[in-house]
Amino acid sequence: MAEHHGATPVTPEEATRELLAKTRTVSTLWLLILGVLAVVGLVALIIFAMGHPTRAQWGYVMSVLAFLLGATQAAPIICFITRLAKGYWSLPIRRVAELFYVTGLVTTPLFLVMVAQLPDWTNRPTIWTNWKGGPVFYDSVFMIGLALTGLAMLYLTGLPDYAEARAMGDRGIRARLARGWMGTPRQWQALNAVLVTLGAFYLMSYVYFHLFITSDFAMSLVPGWKSSVFPGYHALSGFQAGLGLTLVTAALIRKWMHLERYIPMDAFWGASKLLLALSLLFFYFTWSELILPWYGRQPNEIAYLTLLMFGPYKDLFILSAALNWLIPWWFLIWNPIRTSIAGPAFVGAIIVVGNLLDRMRIYLASWSVADVPVGAHLDADHLPPTTYPGILEILIIIGAISAVGFCYMLAMKLMPPVSIWEFKTRLLLKVERPFLAHHEVAVVAKPR
Repeated sequence: MAEHHGATPVTPEEATRELLAKTRTVSTLWLLILGVLAVVGLVALIIFAMGHPTRAQWGYVMSVLAFLLGATQAAPIICFITRLAKGYWSLPIRRVAELFYVTGLVTTPLFLVMVAQLPDWTNRPTIWTNWKGGPVFYDSVFMIGLALTGLAMLYLTGLPDYAEARAMGDRGIRARLARGWMGTPRQWQALNAVLVTLGAFYLMSYVYFHLFITSDFAMSLVPGWKSSVFPGYHALSGFQAGLGLTLVTAALIRKWMHLERYIPMDAFWGASKLLLALSLLFFYFTWSELILPWYGRQPNEIAYLTLLMFGPYKDLFILSAALNWLIPWWFLIWNPIRTSIAGPAFVGAIIVVGNLLDRMRIYLASWSVADVPVGAHLDADHLPPTTYPGILEILIIIGAISAVGFCYMLAMKLMPPVSIWEFKTRLLLKVERPFLAHHEVAVVAKPR
């Protein structure tokens, strides 16, 4: 069954050959550039650590780690959610999102570096309440588990495509990765069950891990900061940035690899609706985080609100609110912008930048008071000044983001940027049929 993509229909065999061929078009030059930047960032991190920086200076490293944990490791969640809900619109961009599972190769070692920088935890107000091994052991186990689950998911979703490459005559690493996959009904049933199970575990781990990150690397470091809203805000804003990053990446891959027939506008249109809802929720959670302590007006509450929102990092707070809520909301309420490719991708880029600035606001502020003695109080009139980055901190941020890009592009050399087996599913589920006199409409099947 063929599908229209604005030009000529594409057959399953043609799609298989073309998508497998796209893996050979991944730019070696860009891989080299990103690899060099990643190595420079690693060297900068080593030099930075050897220079015995203050905990306030470690705030920049923590900021980029929290950004990557949120944006890039949240991106694949769209695959699990839409598979579970049988969301047809997301099929073309699921592989784009899934490839971000490789982020665990970068965030895990960086996280192990940062967890070693935490101050003494004895008698500190925290969810661990002086448990032996907390938070270092438990946080590290969750981080490693999240990364391994993501890599397992990436491998399993690529199995059918590896088998397609083997059937097309590939005798390299993809043929070996395909192992015994033959595409039998029993194998498909097992694959779907495992993907749902691992996806649910990944989603659960992602949410719980944000609870630990916000508690151990932010709230527990700031005297008087107690919030049941902030962990949810942190996880949701990470998912918002992950969806925005997926749209930006999909638009770039679509143009760069000439995949107009495989990544249609419908995918961006569907994602833009979800992005609008998440942008409104960003405002709701931010307002909820502010309103209770603002009206309570206890000295410690006013102090931590001043630290995070109205004091040294006021500019970052304003930029974050504008880039994560106001500007996306203003653009996405217009139908012509939502029903396009450039519009959602542009808004996604704005949100990604806003999320990075938001993480800087949170963790620069938190780590600037990490050495305040346990039981002490903050004074809203005498807060630490703004921490500005040096050249090493800038190189670390660029290096960490480049390392993720390097791993992503390396994975694209093995896996097509559009899932072959899901694209074939798309062909089977959709057909164009005449409507009225001079129109055609898409008829989409809804599998059980």
